[in-house]
Amino acid sequence: MQAKNEPSQAGLATILILALGTFATGTDAFIVAGVLPAVAGSLQSSLTAAGQIVTVFALAYAIGSPLVMTVTSNWPRRPVLVWGMVLFAAANVLSAFSPNLAVLTVSRIVAALLAGLFVPSATATASTIVAPEKRGRALAIVLGGTSASTVLGVPIGLFVSQMTNWRGAFLFVSALSVLAAIGIAVLMPQVPAPPRVSLADRAAVLKRGDVLTALLITVAANAGAFSVYTYLAPVFSDLGGTGLLQVLIFTFGLFAIVGSYLSGHGADKWGAVKVLTLALTIFTVNHFLLSVWAATIATAVVYMVLWGLTGWATIPPQQHRLVRMTGPASSIAISLNASALYLGIGLGGLLGGWVVDAYGADHLWIVSGAGGLLALVLLPVSVAVERRSAAARARKSAEPQPVAL
Repeated sequence: MQAKNEPSQAGLATILILALGTFATGTDAFIVAGVLPAVAGSLQSSLTAAGQIVTVFALAYAIGSPLVMTVTSNWPRRPVLVWGMVLFAAANVLSAFSPNLAVLTVSRIVAALLAGLFVPSATATASTIVAPEKRGRALAIVLGGTSASTVLGVPIGLFVSQMTNWRGAFLFVSALSVLAAIGIAVLMPQVPAPPRVSLADRAAVLKRGDVLTALLITVAANAGAFSVYTYLAPVFSDLGGTGLLQVLIFTFGLFAIVGSYLSGHGADKWGAVKVLTLALTIFTVNHFLLSVWAATIATAVVYMVLWGLTGWATIPPQQHRLVRMTGPASSIAISLNASALYLGIGLGGLLGGWVVDAYGADHLWIVSGAGGLLALVLLPVSVAVERRSAAARARKSAEPQPVAL
C-alpha cells in the first residue's frame, strides 16, 4: 500500500522526466557563456555583440512565456510537454547551422519561446502531483534539472564544442531534447488539462502587491548573477582558458544542485523566508568580493562554490512562497516567476555587456553585488506586503456575505 502523503510511483517518474526536460533547456540557456568567444570569432562579431544572444533569449522567454502559456493553458499537459521538447530540439538544430548572427538570434528567440512553454508547464505539473508537504522538494527536483545542466550538460556541451566546434554544442542540446520528448511520451501519465487562463487572469495575479514584490526579488538576484555568468570567459581569462572555464562551471553547477535541494528541504522545514535571507546574504557578499575571488584559481573555485550554493537556493523558496500566496492561481504565479528569472538574466546580460565595454570585466562585481543587495533589501518589504495581503483576504472572507432575497 502506498504510504500516506507519498507521491505515487507515476508521480515520481514524471518528476524525474520533467527534470530531464529542464536539464535540456538549462543546458541550452547556459552553454552560450562557454562558447561565446568561439561564436563571436566564427560569426565575426564583438564579444559583447555575441553576448546579446543571451539577452535576446532571456527577454524572449520573459515576454513570450506568458503568451505561449496563455494559448496552451487548457491543453492536455503531456502533448504540450512532448511537442514543446520536439520543437525546442528543432530550434537548436537551426542555431547549430546559423550562417550569421541574425539567424542565430532568430533561432534563439524561437528556442526561448519553447523553453518558456516547457519549464513553467513542467514546474506547475510537478506541484500538482505531490502532497503539499512534498511540494518544495518536488519543485527542487524539477528545477534541479536546470542546475544539473551546469554540472553535466554545459561541461559536456563545451567538450563537444572543443571536439567539433560551437555548433556541436547546440546539436548536443537538440539530442538531449529529443531524449526528454521520448521519455515524456512513453512514461508520463495523463495529467488533466488545467482550466484556461487568460492574459487578463495573469495580469490580475501580477498586479497583486505580494506577488509583484516577490517577483522583483527574482529579477534583482538574477540580474546580478547573470551580469557575471554571461561574461565568465573574460572575467577569468587571466587564469586560464576553456579548460578552467569548464571546471568553474562544473563547480558552480555541482553546488547549485546541493543548494537547490537544501533550500527546497529548508523551505519545507524552516520556512521560505529564513532560507531566502541566508542565501541572499551570502550571495551578495560573495559577489561584492568577485574582484578578490578572481585573483587566483583557488579563490575562483571558492567563489563558484558559494555562488552555486546560494544562487539557485533562492528559486525553490520563491516558488514555495508564490504557491502559498496564490493557491489556485499558483500555476500562473510559477509561470510569472520563470519570466521574472529570465527578465533578470536579460537585464544582467545588458548591464554586464555595458560594464565590460565601458570599464572591463573586472568591474562586474558592482552590478552583481548590487543585484544581490537589492534583492536582500526587497525581501522584508515583500514579506510585509505578503502579510498585509493575507490579513486583508482573511478579513474579507470573515465578512458576512449578503443573502439573496
